[in-house]
Amino acid sequence: FNKVCVLLLALGLSQAVPHMLLPDVGLMQFMMRSRDLSQDNPTRSLSCFDYYLPQLNNIADNYKTEYAACLTAAKEAEAGIDDTTKENRTRIDNASDDACKALTTCSALSGSIAYFECYAEAGGDNAKTMYTISANSSELLAQVREEYRLIEIEQYSCTNKSERAYVENTANTYEELSKCLSGQGIPTNPPPTESTAAPPTESTEAPPTDSTAAPTTESTAAPPTESTAAPPTESTAAPPTESTAAPPTES
Repeated sequence: FNKVCVLLLALGLSQAVPHMLLPDVGLMQFMMRSRDLSQDNPTRSLSCFDYYLPQLNNIADNYKTEYAACLTAAKEAEAGIDDTTKENRTRIDNASDDACKALTTCSALSGSIAYFECYAEAGGDNAKTMYTISANSSELLAQVREEYRLIEIEQYSCTNKSERAYVENTANTYEELSKCLSGQGIPTNPPPTESTAAPPTESTEAPPTDSTAAPTTESTAAPPTESTAAPPTESTAAPPTESTAAPPTES
């Protein structure tokens, strides 16, 4: 049993997965439940652990890899937002610099009339500029916050899928390990290896749009025309004429 405890402790240290631990089938709970089974047949117990420990380690490693991939994808998406707003920030910076330069020009004037006239004019222009900067910044802030919110939702969905796969796969493996310890034996097939690929995320591609192909047009062939043969004409034979013979005379 001591050897089994050492193996379980090593397993627990190797499964330092992020964010959560398996609640109902955690390592310590499983060790306490399987203590009697392990004592009944230590040789069989060691064989069972030799078979299932690598699977549990693979599940934990995959979870850590997939979880880290979700966080990396979120950070890259946030960095992309910063890149797309550079042009807007440059325009705002330029507008504020121009406003400051106008005030600096006024402060260099020595004549009282010119000084106050300059500030009166520059102050009015700068008020318009500052209002535009404030309005544009407010609109962009709302847009950026919404994009960050969508990234957080996608990150939660991604990490939640990873956690769910970890919990379900670990629970199934612990169940099979428990059956092995109870005497059902080790499967003859080699243990399956868990994929280390990141969990599938929802596609970020734009939704399908209508086909850009030109719509189908009616056939360009000329429509069937009526027969060009001349219509039947009436007979050209001369109509019958009355007889030209003299009428009979009385005797």
